[in-house]
Amino acid sequence: MLKINKNYQKIKKNYIFTEISNKKDKYLKENQKAKIIDLGIGDVTLPLGKNLVKVMEKALAEQAHRSTFKGYPPENGYDFLKDQIIKYYKRRNVELNRKDVFVSNGACCDVTNILDLFNKNTTVIANPTYPAYFDSNFLQGNSIILESASVQNDFVLNPKNLNKKSYLIYLCSPNNPTGTVFSKNQLKQWVDFALKTKSIIIFDCAYESFIDDVKLPHFIYEIPGAKNCAVEIASFSKMAGFTNLRCSWTVVPTELKIGNQSLNNMWERRQCTKFNGVPYLVQKGAEYALSEEGFKECKKNIDYYKKNLKMLLKNLKEVGIETYSSQHTPYVWFKCPNKYTSWEFFDILLTQCQIVGIPGVGFGSAGEGFFRFSAFGRRKDIIEACKRLKKAHL
Repeated sequence: MLKINKNYQKIKKNYIFTEISNKKDKYLKENQKAKIIDLGIGDVTLPLGKNLVKVMEKALAEQAHRSTFKGYPPENGYDFLKDQIIKYYKRRNVELNRKDVFVSNGACCDVTNILDLFNKNTTVIANPTYPAYFDSNFLQGNSIILESASVQNDFVLNPKNLNKKSYLIYLCSPNNPTGTVFSKNQLKQWVDFALKTKSIIIFDCAYESFIDDVKLPHFIYEIPGAKNCAVEIASFSKMAGFTNLRCSWTVVPTELKIGNQSLNNMWERRQCTKFNGVPYLVQKGAEYALSEEGFKECKKNIDYYKKNLKMLLKNLKEVGIETYSSQHTPYVWFKCPNKYTSWEFFDILLTQCQIVGIPGVGFGSAGEGFFRFSAFGRRKDIIEACKRLKKAHL
Protein backbone atom coordinates (compact mmCIF):
# COMPACT_ATOMS: atom_id res chain seq x y z
CA MET A 1 0.00 0.00 0.00
CA LEU A 2 1.20 3.53 -0.82
CA LYS A 3 2.16 5.75 2.10
CA ILE A 4 0.37 9.08 2.51
CA ASN A 5 1.30 12.22 4.37
CA LYS A 6 -0.41 11.53 7.70
CA ASN A 7 -0.06 15.14 8.76
CA TYR A 8 -3.17 15.85 6.67
CA GLN A 9 -5.12 13.66 9.11
CA LYS A 10 -3.84 15.67 12.08
CA ILE A 11 -4.40 19.19 10.80
CA LYS A 12 -7.66 21.06 11.34
CA LYS A 13 -10.23 19.87 8.80
CA ASN A 14 -11.21 23.27 7.41
CA TYR A 15 -9.08 26.28 6.54
CA ILE A 16 -10.33 29.26 8.60
CA PHE A 17 -11.70 31.11 5.56
CA THR A 18 -13.59 28.00 4.43
CA GLU A 19 -15.13 27.66 7.90
CA ILE A 20 -16.28 31.28 7.82
CA SER A 21 -17.72 30.88 4.33
CA ASN A 22 -19.68 27.84 5.47
CA LYS A 23 -21.13 29.75 8.44
CA LYS A 24 -22.06 32.69 6.23
CA ASP A 25 -23.73 30.43 3.65
CA LYS A 26 -25.73 28.68 6.37
CA TYR A 27 -26.94 32.00 7.77
CA LEU A 28 -27.95 33.25 4.30
CA LYS A 29 -29.85 30.04 3.66
CA GLU A 30 -31.83 30.59 6.86
CA ASN A 31 -32.14 34.37 6.35
CA GLN A 32 -32.55 34.88 2.63
CA LYS A 33 -33.30 38.61 2.87
CA ALA A 34 -30.14 39.31 4.84
CA LYS A 35 -27.70 41.86 3.37
CA ILE A 36 -24.35 40.78 4.66
CA ILE A 37 -21.34 43.09 4.58
CA ASP A 38 -18.18 41.00 4.33
CA LEU A 39 -15.18 42.56 6.08
CA GLY A 40 -13.46 39.20 6.29
CA ILE A 41 -11.17 37.87 3.57
CA GLY A 42 -8.89 40.60 2.32
CA ASP A 43 -9.76 40.59 -1.38
CA VAL A 44 -9.57 43.86 -3.28
CA THR A 45 -12.78 45.44 -4.59
CA LEU A 46 -11.62 48.31 -6.80
CA PRO A 47 -11.02 47.69 -10.53
CA LEU A 48 -7.55 47.84 -12.04
CA GLY A 49 -6.23 51.22 -13.15
CA LYS A 50 -7.29 52.17 -16.68
CA ASN A 51 -3.76 52.75 -17.97
CA LEU A 52 -2.60 49.47 -16.43
CA VAL A 53 -5.38 47.66 -18.29
CA LYS A 54 -4.36 49.36 -21.54
CA VAL A 55 -0.82 48.07 -21.10
CA MET A 56 -2.10 44.52 -20.70
CA GLU A 57 -4.52 44.89 -23.63
CA LYS A 58 -1.59 45.91 -25.81
CA ALA A 59 0.41 42.91 -24.55
CA LEU A 60 -2.50 40.60 -25.33
CA ALA A 61 -2.83 42.08 -28.83
CA GLU A 62 0.82 41.20 -29.45
CA GLN A 63 -0.15 37.54 -29.17
CA ALA A 64 -2.12 37.87 -32.43
CA HIS A 65 1.01 38.50 -34.53
CA ARG A 66 3.77 36.06 -35.37
CA SER A 67 6.49 38.69 -34.85
CA THR A 68 5.42 39.47 -31.27
CA PHE A 69 3.83 36.18 -30.19
CA LYS A 70 5.12 34.71 -26.92
CA GLY A 71 5.09 31.05 -25.89
CA TYR A 72 6.13 29.77 -22.50
CA PRO A 73 7.44 32.60 -20.30
CA PRO A 74 10.81 32.26 -18.55
CA GLU A 75 10.30 30.29 -15.34
CA ASN A 76 11.96 33.03 -13.29
CA GLY A 77 10.39 36.03 -15.03
CA TYR A 78 11.05 38.28 -18.01
CA ASP A 79 14.06 40.56 -17.69
CA PHE A 80 11.90 43.65 -18.26
CA LEU A 81 9.96 42.93 -15.06
CA LYS A 82 13.04 41.92 -13.09
CA ASP A 83 14.68 45.22 -14.07
CA GLN A 84 11.60 47.15 -12.92
CA ILE A 85 11.63 45.33 -9.58
CA ILE A 86 15.33 46.19 -9.19
CA LYS A 87 14.49 49.88 -9.83
CA TYR A 88 11.68 49.66 -7.27
CA TYR A 89 14.16 48.49 -4.63
CA LYS A 90 16.62 51.22 -5.54
CA ARG A 91 14.06 53.77 -4.32
CA ARG A 92 14.81 52.37 -0.85
CA ASN A 93 18.57 52.24 -1.55
CA VAL A 94 18.58 48.46 -1.90
CA GLU A 95 20.77 47.01 -4.67
CA LEU A 96 19.70 43.76 -6.37
CA ASN A 97 20.64 41.97 -9.57
CA ARG A 98 18.54 39.93 -11.99
CA LYS A 99 19.72 36.62 -10.59
CA ASP A 100 18.37 37.61 -7.14
CA VAL A 101 14.80 38.09 -8.41
CA PHE A 102 12.22 35.40 -9.19
CA VAL A 103 8.78 36.26 -10.58
CA SER A 104 6.02 33.97 -9.37
CA ASN A 105 2.23 33.60 -9.26
CA GLY A 106 1.48 34.67 -5.71
CA ALA A 107 3.09 35.34 -2.35
CA CYS A 108 1.03 32.61 -0.69
CA CYS A 109 2.52 30.09 -3.09
CA ASP A 110 6.10 31.09 -2.38
CA VAL A 111 5.87 31.42 1.42
CA THR A 112 4.80 27.77 1.39
CA ASN A 113 6.84 26.48 -1.58
CA ILE A 114 10.07 27.86 -0.13
CA LEU A 115 9.94 24.94 2.31
CA ASP A 116 10.97 22.67 -0.58
CA LEU A 117 14.53 23.88 0.05
CA PHE A 118 14.57 22.68 3.66
CA ASN A 119 14.13 19.39 5.48
CA LYS A 120 12.88 18.71 9.04
CA ASN A 121 13.80 21.98 10.72
CA THR A 122 12.41 24.00 13.60
CA THR A 123 10.32 26.94 12.43
CA VAL A 124 9.54 30.08 14.44
CA ILE A 125 6.13 31.58 13.69
CA ALA A 126 4.19 34.38 15.37
CA ASN A 127 1.00 33.57 17.26
CA PRO A 128 -1.37 34.87 15.90
CA THR A 129 -0.21 34.46 12.29
CA TYR A 130 -1.28 34.11 8.68
CA PRO A 131 -2.56 30.49 8.67
CA ALA A 132 -0.55 29.42 5.61
CA TYR A 133 2.72 29.75 7.54
CA PHE A 134 1.66 27.33 10.25
CA ASP A 135 -0.26 24.91 8.03
CA SER A 136 2.51 24.50 5.45
CA ASN A 137 5.16 23.88 8.09
CA PHE A 138 2.92 21.45 9.95
CA LEU A 139 2.20 19.48 6.78
CA GLN A 140 5.93 19.47 5.99
CA GLY A 141 6.57 17.82 9.36
CA ASN A 142 8.65 20.67 10.77
CA SER A 143 8.79 21.35 14.49
CA ILE A 144 7.05 24.66 15.21
CA ILE A 145 7.74 27.23 17.90
CA LEU A 146 4.88 29.70 18.32
CA GLU A 147 6.08 33.05 19.66
CA SER A 148 3.29 35.10 21.19
CA ALA A 149 2.52 38.47 19.59
CA SER A 150 0.43 40.23 22.21
CA VAL A 151 -0.56 43.55 23.72
CA GLN A 152 2.44 43.21 26.05
CA ASN A 153 4.95 43.33 23.17
CA ASP A 154 2.83 45.59 20.92
CA PHE A 155 2.27 42.56 18.66
CA VAL A 156 5.89 42.78 17.48
CA LEU A 157 8.10 39.72 18.00
CA ASN A 158 11.70 39.81 19.11
CA PRO A 159 14.14 36.88 19.39
CA LYS A 160 15.15 37.34 23.04
CA ASN A 161 13.33 34.19 24.25
CA LEU A 162 14.78 31.88 21.59
CA ASN A 163 17.67 29.52 22.14
CA LYS A 164 20.82 30.31 20.19
CA LYS A 165 20.28 27.69 17.47
CA SER A 166 19.33 27.64 13.79
CA TYR A 167 15.70 28.19 12.81
CA LEU A 168 13.48 28.99 9.90
CA ILE A 169 11.83 32.27 10.93
CA TYR A 170 8.64 33.66 9.41
CA LEU A 171 8.20 37.44 9.73
CA CYS A 172 5.49 39.58 8.14
CA SER A 173 5.48 43.39 8.02
CA PRO A 174 3.02 45.08 7.80
CA ASN A 175 1.65 42.13 9.69
CA ASN A 176 -1.34 40.03 8.80
CA PRO A 177 -3.50 39.87 10.93
CA THR A 178 -2.39 42.43 13.53
CA GLY A 179 -1.43 45.30 11.22
CA THR A 180 1.79 46.10 13.08
CA VAL A 181 4.97 47.23 11.30
CA PHE A 182 8.57 46.49 12.28
CA SER A 183 10.83 49.46 12.87
CA LYS A 184 14.38 49.24 11.52
CA ASN A 185 15.71 48.56 15.01
CA GLN A 186 13.18 45.78 15.64
CA LEU A 187 13.97 44.17 12.30
CA LYS A 188 17.70 44.53 12.93
CA GLN A 189 17.34 42.41 16.09
CA TRP A 190 16.06 39.54 13.94
CA VAL A 191 18.72 39.96 11.26
CA ASP A 192 21.49 40.03 13.86
CA PHE A 193 20.01 36.94 15.54
CA ALA A 194 19.75 35.08 12.23
CA LEU A 195 23.34 35.90 11.30
CA LYS A 196 24.64 34.72 14.68
CA THR A 197 22.63 31.48 14.70
CA LYS A 198 22.79 30.72 10.94
CA SER A 199 19.01 30.94 10.77
CA ILE A 200 17.01 31.85 7.66
CA ILE A 201 14.27 34.50 7.73
CA ILE A 202 11.30 34.21 5.37
CA PHE A 203 10.17 37.83 5.18
CA ASP A 204 6.66 38.44 3.83
CA CYS A 205 6.23 42.07 2.75
CA ALA A 206 3.04 41.64 0.71
CA TYR A 207 1.62 44.87 2.16
CA GLU A 208 4.73 47.06 2.03
CA SER A 209 3.07 49.52 -0.37
CA PHE A 210 0.72 50.55 2.47
CA ILE A 211 3.63 52.00 4.48
CA ASP A 212 3.72 55.81 4.28
CA ASP A 213 6.25 56.63 7.00
CA VAL A 214 9.63 57.01 5.26
CA LYS A 215 11.42 55.96 8.48
CA LEU A 216 9.85 52.50 8.46
CA PRO A 217 11.51 49.74 6.40
CA HIS A 218 9.64 48.32 3.41
CA PHE A 219 12.17 45.57 2.70
CA ILE A 220 14.32 43.47 4.99
CA TYR A 221 17.34 44.22 2.79
CA GLU A 222 17.30 47.76 4.15
CA ILE A 223 18.94 46.14 7.20
CA PRO A 224 22.70 45.48 6.86
CA GLY A 225 23.53 41.79 6.56
CA ALA A 226 20.03 40.70 5.57
CA LYS A 227 21.15 39.37 2.18
CA ASN A 228 23.11 36.71 4.06
CA CYS A 229 20.15 35.46 6.08
CA ALA A 230 16.81 36.34 4.45
CA VAL A 231 14.46 35.44 1.63
CA GLU A 232 11.92 38.14 0.81
CA ILE A 233 8.49 37.62 -0.76
CA ALA A 234 6.35 40.44 -2.16
CA SER A 235 3.13 40.65 -4.13
CA PHE A 236 1.18 42.66 -6.68
CA SER A 237 -2.14 41.41 -5.28
CA LYS A 238 -2.89 44.25 -2.87
CA MET A 239 -0.57 46.87 -4.33
CA ALA A 240 -1.90 46.69 -7.89
CA GLY A 241 -5.13 44.69 -7.44
CA PHE A 242 -3.75 41.48 -8.98
CA THR A 243 -5.61 39.03 -6.71
CA ASN A 244 -7.12 37.46 -9.82
CA LEU A 245 -4.18 37.96 -12.19
CA ARG A 246 -1.66 36.32 -9.80
CA CYS A 247 1.80 37.83 -9.80
CA SER A 248 4.46 38.23 -7.13
CA TRP A 249 8.21 38.17 -6.72
CA THR A 250 10.64 36.44 -4.41
CA VAL A 251 14.17 37.64 -3.71
CA VAL A 252 16.74 34.96 -2.93
CA PRO A 253 20.07 36.80 -2.84
CA THR A 254 23.08 35.13 -4.41
CA GLU A 255 24.87 35.77 -1.09
CA LEU A 256 22.44 33.50 0.77
CA LYS A 257 23.99 30.14 1.59
CA ILE A 258 23.72 27.27 4.06
CA GLY A 259 27.24 25.93 4.36
CA ASN A 260 28.51 25.90 0.79
CA GLN A 261 25.06 25.41 -0.72
CA SER A 262 23.55 28.38 -2.56
CA LEU A 263 19.84 28.79 -1.80
CA ASN A 264 19.58 30.92 -4.93
CA ASN A 265 20.73 28.00 -7.09
CA MET A 266 18.39 25.63 -5.25
CA TRP A 267 15.38 27.91 -5.70
CA GLU A 268 16.17 28.38 -9.38
CA ARG A 269 16.33 24.61 -9.81
CA ARG A 270 13.08 24.18 -7.91
CA GLN A 271 11.26 26.77 -10.03
CA CYS A 272 12.50 25.32 -13.31
CA THR A 273 11.18 21.90 -12.25
CA LYS A 274 7.86 22.87 -10.69
CA PHE A 275 6.79 26.17 -12.25
CA ASN A 276 6.04 27.29 -15.81
CA GLY A 277 6.10 31.03 -15.27
CA VAL A 278 3.68 33.96 -15.15
CA PRO A 279 1.84 35.01 -18.37
CA TYR A 280 3.48 37.70 -20.50
CA LEU A 281 0.53 40.10 -20.37
CA VAL A 282 0.40 39.85 -16.54
CA GLN A 283 4.12 40.59 -16.28
CA LYS A 284 3.71 43.60 -18.59
CA GLY A 285 0.97 44.87 -16.30
CA ALA A 286 3.21 44.27 -13.28
CA GLU A 287 6.07 46.13 -14.95
CA TYR A 288 3.80 49.15 -15.46
CA ALA A 289 2.48 48.95 -11.88
CA LEU A 290 6.02 49.39 -10.50
CA SER A 291 6.89 52.29 -12.81
CA GLU A 292 6.60 55.79 -11.34
CA GLU A 293 3.53 56.56 -13.44
CA GLY A 294 1.93 53.16 -12.80
CA PHE A 295 2.57 53.24 -9.06
CA LYS A 296 0.83 56.61 -8.81
CA GLU A 297 -2.21 55.00 -10.43
CA CYS A 298 -2.06 52.05 -8.02
CA LYS A 299 -1.54 54.41 -5.07
CA LYS A 300 -5.00 55.92 -5.66
CA ASN A 301 -6.56 52.55 -4.87
CA ILE A 302 -4.24 52.03 -1.89
CA ASP A 303 -5.24 55.45 -0.51
CA TYR A 304 -8.91 54.53 -0.96
CA TYR A 305 -8.45 51.41 1.17
CA LYS A 306 -6.45 53.34 3.75
CA LYS A 307 -9.29 55.83 4.07
CA ASN A 308 -11.57 52.84 4.69
CA LEU A 309 -9.13 51.78 7.40
CA LYS A 310 -9.28 55.17 9.11
CA MET A 311 -13.09 55.12 9.03
CA LEU A 312 -13.21 51.68 10.64
CA LEU A 313 -10.63 52.55 13.30
CA LYS A 314 -12.45 55.79 14.16
CA ASN A 315 -15.83 54.06 14.34
CA LEU A 316 -14.63 51.20 16.51
CA LYS A 317 -13.02 53.62 18.96
CA GLU A 318 -16.24 55.65 19.08
CA VAL A 319 -18.22 52.56 20.11
CA GLY A 320 -15.67 51.76 22.81
CA ILE A 321 -13.70 48.98 21.12
CA GLU A 322 -9.94 48.90 21.61
CA THR A 323 -7.95 48.77 18.35
CA TYR A 324 -4.27 47.97 17.78
CA SER A 325 -3.54 48.36 14.05
CA SER A 326 -1.13 50.91 12.65
CA GLN A 327 -2.00 53.32 9.84
CA HIS A 328 0.20 51.32 7.44
CA THR A 329 -2.00 48.31 6.82
CA PRO A 330 -5.28 47.24 5.20
CA TYR A 331 -6.36 45.35 8.35
CA VAL A 332 -8.05 46.37 11.60
CA TRP A 333 -7.08 44.24 14.60
CA PHE A 334 -9.17 44.85 17.70
CA LYS A 335 -10.22 43.45 21.04
CA CYS A 336 -13.61 41.77 21.24
CA PRO A 337 -15.82 43.79 23.62
CA ASN A 338 -17.35 42.47 26.86
CA LYS A 339 -14.86 39.60 27.08
CA TYR A 340 -16.52 37.77 24.20
CA THR A 341 -14.54 34.96 22.64
CA SER A 342 -13.62 35.43 19.00
CA TRP A 343 -16.32 33.05 17.74
CA GLU A 344 -18.95 34.48 20.11
CA PHE A 345 -18.29 37.93 18.69
CA PHE A 346 -18.40 36.52 15.16
CA ASP A 347 -21.90 35.19 15.82
CA ILE A 348 -23.02 38.46 17.40
CA LEU A 349 -21.78 40.51 14.43
CA LEU A 350 -23.40 38.12 11.99
CA THR A 351 -26.81 37.97 13.68
CA GLN A 352 -27.09 41.52 15.04
CA CYS A 353 -25.24 43.51 12.37
CA GLN A 354 -25.08 41.12 9.41
CA ILE A 355 -21.34 41.81 9.26
CA VAL A 356 -18.73 39.12 8.67
CA GLY A 357 -15.16 39.39 9.95
CA ILE A 358 -12.39 36.99 10.94
CA PRO A 359 -12.26 35.60 14.50
CA GLY A 360 -8.79 36.26 15.87
CA VAL A 361 -8.47 32.70 17.17
CA GLY A 362 -8.51 31.56 13.55
CA PHE A 363 -4.99 32.98 13.31
CA GLY A 364 -3.78 31.03 16.35
CA SER A 365 -4.50 30.52 20.03
CA ALA A 366 -3.05 33.93 20.98
CA GLY A 367 -5.69 35.52 18.75
CA GLU A 368 -8.47 34.38 21.09
CA GLY A 369 -10.55 37.35 22.19
CA PHE A 370 -9.48 39.42 19.16
CA PHE A 371 -11.01 40.07 15.75
CA ARG A 372 -9.92 41.25 12.28
CA PHE A 373 -11.68 43.44 9.78
CA SER A 374 -10.44 44.05 6.24
CA ALA A 375 -10.46 47.58 4.79
CA PHE A 376 -10.63 46.29 1.20
CA GLY A 377 -14.40 46.74 0.95
CA ARG A 378 -16.38 49.20 -1.12
CA ARG A 379 -16.79 52.63 0.51
CA LYS A 380 -20.57 52.38 0.73
CA ASP A 381 -20.23 49.05 2.53
CA ILE A 382 -17.70 50.50 4.98
CA ILE A 383 -20.04 53.42 5.72
CA GLU A 384 -23.00 51.08 6.20
CA ALA A 385 -20.96 48.75 8.42
CA CYS A 386 -20.02 51.70 10.64
CA LYS A 387 -23.69 52.68 10.95
CA ARG A 388 -24.66 49.15 11.92
CA LEU A 389 -21.91 48.91 14.51
CA LYS A 390 -23.09 52.12 16.20
CA LYS A 391 -26.70 50.95 16.29
CA ALA A 392 -25.79 47.57 17.74
CA HIS A 393 -24.48 48.96 21.08
CA LEU A 394 -21.78 46.29 21.29
